[in-house]
Amino acid sequence: MSLAVFSVNAQTTHAISVNIFGDGNPENGIEDSRQQLMSGQGRGVKLADQPMNSGTIKCDGKVRGTAMVIDTREFAPDLKGVVLASAAHVLYDLKKMKRFKRCEFHFLALGELARYRAKIDLKKVRMGGFDPLKATEGPEFGEGDWVFLYVPRPWKGFNWDDALTLRDFSFSQMESFRQSGGDLRLVAYDSSLHVISVSRDCTVIESSNDDLGGGGWKGQLLDDCDSGDGASGGGIVAVLNQQHYLIGIRSGSHWSEQDFPSDTFPDGPPDGAVWNRRSNTNFGRAIDAYILQELQEFTRVLERDGSAF
Repeated sequence: MSLAVFSVNAQTTHAISVNIFGDGNPENGIEDSRQQLMSGQGRGVKLADQPMNSGTIKCDGKVRGTAMVIDTREFAPDLKGVVLASAAHVLYDLKKMKRFKRCEFHFLALGELARYRAKIDLKKVRMGGFDPLKATEGPEFGEGDWVFLYVPRPWKGFNWDDALTLRDFSFSQMESFRQSGGDLRLVAYDSSLHVISVSRDCTVIESSNDDLGGGGWKGQLLDDCDSGDGASGGGIVAVLNQQHYLIGIRSGSHWSEQDFPSDTFPDGPPDGAVWNRRSNTNFGRAIDAYILQELQEFTRVLERDGSAF
């Protein structure tokens, strides 16, 4: 189910990522590029070039979105727990407009296995300016839709090699990045299969004043990475020379009310619709210097307070 956050200038923004893109022709099937990272029942096969660096956030008994495991050793080498990156709205019941009371992290969406579950300490959170009571008021939604979460006792078998490095990625260098063999992906939960999936070879651009995002805030990324319910908080990842960098956090979707009127498309663009930054796109929050500074301060407080145990 899609949840409309606001409408302005024939544009609709949604806090749940629902877009699977294609060539616009339903007769030849839906071009869904997602690949399974690991099955929810533990029977899948790990992709050889993709580290196991993600999982789901389950709050008050239901999976609410995705979170990424990030490497914090640069900022807090003695921190005993694990820090996750996700979208802030994942922590909220957006119908009741209040925070969930209890949340767990399920590594690789393997929540049915106790050794892959870990409790999230909701008293130790670093979050952007997301406010569910103000989310309907304007196109600024998304700028503050990020959160760092703390897991004091990691799941059994945690390995730092599973963690992503955060990177302040310069999109002015996009052309040279692709020429060097770089690949942009989305790592996120696929609620239809109950697995973590990877959408590869994505196009990612910065929003400007002539697209659906309107360049409304610095760090808004538009992308064509296929995703569905549960992808909120997923990682927009840059891969170069077998190194994986988290450069953005999935937040939601934009589409044109003129092209996809709600009376005809109550759930937004149909699966397989063409990606177009002026009519139908996903969007996310870029990792930038501000976000990195927030992470640094958060981890240092955790380390200083000895809050892991």
